[in-house]
Amino acid sequence: MAEQLQDQGHPLLTEEEMQHLDEVGQVLKRDEGHTFFREGEETDFALLIKKGHIKVVLGTRPRIVAIRGPRETVGEMAAVRPQPRTASAIAMDTVEVLLLPATAWLKFLYDNPRAMHAQLVAADERVSQATNKVVESDLAVEQKVAKAILELAGKGIGRSTDSGLAVPLSQQDVAALTGASLDSVKKIIRALKEQEMIGTGRQVLYILRNEALAEIAEGNRTATL
Repeated sequence: MAEQLQDQGHPLLTEEEMQHLDEVGQVLKRDEGHTFFREGEETDFALLIKKGHIKVVLGTRPRIVAIRGPRETVGEMAAVRPQPRTASAIAMDTVEVLLLPATAWLKFLYDNPRAMHAQLVAADERVSQATNKVVESDLAVEQKVAKAILELAGKGIGRSTDSGLAVPLSQQDVAALTGASLDSVKKIIRALKEQEMIGTGRQVLYILRNEALAEIAEGNRTATL
């Protein structure tokens, strides 16, 4: 049992645990742009994403610090440790979530030690990811832009089209993800378009040359010189 709990490859929630939560939660379906909760609010429910993606946004100058997808939780710590929300949670696309009141979420965790352990592991991984983002803040804007686009594509946020893999990102979203100024991002996007690595549309980026973007993200290539 101990070895299973320590296995980070173990699922965040098993099918049996998901079914258990279905019995105590409320299903909500919301469209792109819906705000589930705002930074500073005093709410204590957790969200379990069933379909779609939610972006976690922080700061007065909005910065996307994380994107969560199906089978992941959002806002779970506010249910465990009652404090004002540290970030906002906004639907990136059409989203279906399970709203879990704090009491139901806490009871579930105490009744399911495997799930509680998996949540602790996930929380630790998120701290590591946040630390890595601080380290990556020294990367050139061009690298950060390419990296952000590829990370989202890697999460399955996108659809295949005749114009390439369409990722629902505006240039403002890219600026929020990278922490760069909008003007800097626009310059990078323009250069990537000129090199035919990406295409753009209304609130969408099209990945045309994935390998070339990967080289830029790794610092082995540039499109702006």
